[in-house]
Amino acid sequence: MKPGQHRETARVLLHNAHGEVFLLHTHFDPEVGLAPRWITPGGGIDEGETPKQAALRELREETGLELTKDQIGEEIWRTSGTWFWGDGLNQHTYVDYFFAYAINDFVLDDSGWTTDERRDVLEYRWWNVSDLIASGEQFGPHGLAEFLQHHFQR
Repeated sequence: MKPGQHRETARVLLHNAHGEVFLLHTHFDPEVGLAPRWITPGGGIDEGETPKQAALRELREETGLELTKDQIGEEIWRTSGTWFWGDGLNQHTYVDYFFAYAINDFVLDDSGWTTDERRDVLEYRWWNVSDLIASGEQFGPHGLAEFLQHHFQR
């Protein structure tokens, strides 16, 4: 990331019948200097890609799950804002497009991970939404906790 950069991402909220969501515990890019946080699978939208195409590609790369555009459905949420960096001076703006997919379980296949993902992903797991919110852990993007509480909490 570069200071002042704008980044658009497509993300997939995997959820199961137990009211849990699958999240990755990751670092921001090292130069951003923020603490690790829990995020959904997803990443940057490449030039010429739609958010849905990017969501499908990122899901395949980060989890090994291959879905069709019909399986992933329509966008369920969009958020935007500014991430202020750990140095207190720099920032970047973002837009995140969210899609969802209900799945009971899967075995994560990390063979599509980039070198940066191998460096940045600390762990991954299914979270009960109430437990995640009560954990005191950081997660993102801004507003994700409220969205999960209203749409995925049992």
